[in-house]
This record gives sequence, C-alpha cells and structure tokens, in this order.
Amino acid sequence: MSNRALGIYREPEFSPGKVEPDAAILDATMAELKREGVGIQTIDAISFASGAPPRADLVLAMCQGPRALKRLAEVEQAVAVAINSALSIRNCYRDLLAPGLERAGVPTPPGALVPADEPLDARKLAGLDLSAGVFVKRGDLHALAPEDVQRAADRAEVEAILADFARRGIRFAYVQQEVVGRVVKFYGVSGSAHFSVHPEGEEVAEAAVRALSEAASAAAAALGLEAWGGDAVLSGDRFAIIDFNDWPSYSRVRGPAARAIARRAMSLLGRPR
Repeated sequence: MSNRALGIYREPEFSPGKVEPDAAILDATMAELKREGVGIQTIDAISFASGAPPRADLVLAMCQGPRALKRLAEVEQAVAVAINSALSIRNCYRDLLAPGLERAGVPTPPGALVPADEPLDARKLAGLDLSAGVFVKRGDLHALAPEDVQRAADRAEVEAILADFARRGIRFAYVQQEVVGRVVKFYGVSGSAHFSVHPEGEEVAEAAVRALSEAASAAAAALGLEAWGGDAVLSGDRFAIIDFNDWPSYSRVRGPAARAIARRAMSLLGRPR
C-alpha cells in the first residue's frame, strides 16, 4: 500500500496578506509528493481540528492555532510523520522561541518577555539598553498586523507600546534589543535539503551564507523544525538571527523549496518509526 500524505493549510488569521502564497507552497509540495507515488489530500485547519482526520502516514502541517495543534499532536501519536510537528510549531511562538534560540547557541539579540497589561518591571529589562533602541513584539505569535512589531527608543515608548498591546488584547510582549545592520531573509529545509539567503541589496558573501546556514540549521534542530525560515541582521562579517518561523511561504524559491520539502518527507518516511 502506498504512503498517504495529508496537507493542512494555515488558518487565514495567521496568514495576513499571505493566504495565497502560503497555500501555494503547500500545494506545490503535495504535487511533488504525488509525483513520487504518494497519495495526497488537503484540508483546512478548522476541518482538521474539528473532525476525524483522514488516515495519513505523513502530515504536512502549516496550521498554527491551538485547536489544530492539539489535533496534530494526537495524529503524531498514531505514528504519522509530521512536517512540522505540533511541538516545533508551538516552539515558534515568541514565549518559547527565544529560549529555543538560546539553547541552540546561535547569535541572537538579548530580549525579555514581559506582561503587556502590568506596570513595566525594569528588572526584567536589565540586560537591555533601551536608549540604543529596542523592538517590542507581540509575545505569542508572529506579527499579525503592522502594529504587532514596533520600535521604541526609551522606556516611555516601551510603556506606550505595551499599553497599546494590552488595549488590543495582547497579554505579553517580547522586548528585543535592536541590532544595527542590513536585514536578510533566509529559507531552509532540514537535512541539508535547502538553504538560501535573500538580501534586498548587494549579495551576501559566501562565508557569511555558510555561517548563517550552520546557525539557522542548529536553531531549526533545537526547535524541532523541518521546514523553516527567518530573518537575520548582517553587520560586516557578523550576524544575529532576529526571528524564526515554522514553514514560511518560500515565495522567492517556491519550486526548489517544494522539491526539497518533498525529498525530506520521503527521507523521513523511510526511517524506522
């Protein structure tokens, strides 16, 4: 009997402005698996979370909401391979992301998780220099709106942003030290299946790409991710990873990424479980 793969689309509320690109990378990956003789089926996250999921040996999960992740964890216990696993997706929520990057030992700016609806405790920000600039990010998911990541130049601005978060129902915020340099986006698939860096301006030196690839791969392993991406700030020959995401849209490299994810999936299916 051939293997069967179930693809789960990301919830629209977690794909602001990227519903179609997110769906496109999942569809492209499923098409690659179909060429390998794998039976495929796709489902939206709400249906997956609320009903009995179809039998599958492989689950390609872009969902991020708590209900879908709970169901995904149950499916994994039934011996299905998951890209990405429920735990690894949850590890990309900001409250767990920073500790995960620290475990990986990768260059990342210092930061602190603080309540948005309580008076600011300066002791929690002791490792940060507010006068050098910080970014205040919603403390659960990645940015769902432009206001979910804001720069602050001093304590007063941090407090004002926290108050705005609290008014919008965001309970926690992650305050991250600003790093000066140019921001680059990177995409990866574990098992050395794919890694690419995408600067907005001049190309990145090969040595820097190799170093970033090693660091990002270590971060992905610590978080448990198979399909991943993120942002880094380059300054000379140094870099810092400032964000990490489970299964991005891979918009700039959709074809190669889909083939890489499919290869990684087939490799994982071949392993004893």
